Amino acid sequence: MKKIFFIGLKDVKIRARDRASFIMLLAMPLILILVLGMVFQPLWTNKPFTINVAVFNGDKGEFSKILIEDVFGSTELKDMIKIQFLKSEEEIVKEVREGKFAAGIVIKKGFSESIMKGENTKIEVYGDPEQTIKAGVVKNIVESFTLEVLKRRIMMETTLHFLRSENLIQPSEIQKLVPQWLSEIENKDDLVSVSKETEKKNTKNPLAMEYYAVGMGIMYLLFATNSGAETIFEEKRIKTFDRIKVAPVSEREILGGKLFGIFLVAFLQFVIIIIFTSIFYKVNWGNSILGIIIMVLSAVLAFSGLSTLLASLTKSEEQIGGIGPALAMILAFLGGAMWPVFTFPKWMNIASKFTPNRWALDGFFKLMYDGGGVISILPYAFVLLIMASIFFFIGVFRLRLKGV
Repeated sequence: MKKIFFIGLKDVKIRARDRASFIMLLAMPLILILVLGMVFQPLWTNKPFTINVAVFNGDKGEFSKILIEDVFGSTELKDMIKIQFLKSEEEIVKEVREGKFAAGIVIKKGFSESIMKGENTKIEVYGDPEQTIKAGVVKNIVESFTLEVLKRRIMMETTLHFLRSENLIQPSEIQKLVPQWLSEIENKDDLVSVSKETEKKNTKNPLAMEYYAVGMGIMYLLFATNSGAETIFEEKRIKTFDRIKVAPVSEREILGGKLFGIFLVAFLQFVIIIIFTSIFYKVNWGNSILGIIIMVLSAVLAFSGLSTLLASLTKSEEQIGGIGPALAMILAFLGGAMWPVFTFPKWMNIASKFTPNRWALDGFFKLMYDGGGVISILPYAFVLLIMASIFFFIGVFRLRLKGV
C-alpha cells in the first residue's frame, strides 16, 4: 500500500513541475469559470417578463374603459403589461416602428357607440417586428377581448329583441339595463386565460458563476485524469516503466500506483477549484462538507475510471492526448456543463443521464440549491461509483492484457 502511495505521489510531483500542465489543469478552468460566469450572467438573471404597450384611446367609452382598466389593468396582467398613452395614431405608429414599444393599440372615436348600435368597428394593433413574441401576446389579449365583446353583444341583442317583441320591457328601461349586462364583461377570467401548466415553477436556478464553477470543474476532471493516464505511455516510451519493474515492486502495485496517481491529480485539481471559487468567486458549494467530499470523491473516481478505460483503448500518449480533450468536450456538452440542463429538450435530457457529468452536476446542485445533505446526494454518488467500477474493471483488464 505504501509503494502504491509513493508511485501515485511521484506522478503528482511530475505534473506539478510541468508548467503547461499546470496552466491547462488549473488556470484554464478558473479563467473559463470567470469568463463564462460574467458573460452569461445577464441571461440567467430572473427578470420579470414585461411588455411596453402604447395606447391611443379616442373613444373614452364603456368598452375601451373595460379593455384598458379591467383587462390590461387586471391582477394577472398589470405587472406584465406596461401601458403608456400617446396623443395620436401617427405617434403610435412612429414609436412602435422605432422599437420603443413592443405593440401599439389604437381605439378610435365611437368604438363603444358602434358596438352598442351593432355597427362594425375594430381595434387596431401595431407590432414591432423585432419583438414578435411580445406583440403577439398583446394581439391575442385584444382578440380575446373583442371575441368576448362580440359574444356578449349577440346575446344582448337577442335578449332585447325577444323582450321588445313580447312587450316585456319598455325602451326607456333598456338604457338603464345595458350597463348592468355589460358589467359581466369585466369577468377577466372569460377574457384572458393564464395556463397554470406553462407557468415556471418557483424553484431557484443557479447563478451563471455557480453553474459554470461546477460544470467546468467537472469537465476538467477528464483533462486531469487523461494527463495522469498519459504518464503510463510516457514512462513506457522513456523506459521509466522498465526501471520501476526492476525495483522490488509487484506489477499490481505499479498499476495501482499509476491509477492512484490519476485519481490524486484530479482530486487535488477539483479541491483547489472549489476552494478558489469559494473564496474569490463567492460560489456557495453547499453547507454539507461531508456531502461535498462524497461528491468530489465519487466524481473523481468516475472520471479516473473513464480515463483508465480510454488509456486501455489507445496505443500512445499522442492518441490519448488527442482523443481525450474531444471526449471531454462532448461529455461536457451532453452532460450540461456548456449549457443549463433545465433548458434541454426531452431527448437530450435523457441522453445526458448516460454521462458522469450529468450525475455529478445534479449531485452538486442538490447540495447547493436544495439544501441537501449526505442522504440526498447518495443516489448520485452511487451511480457515479457504479460507472467508476465498470470503467475501472474494463480498463484495468485491457491494460493488463497489453502488458501494463
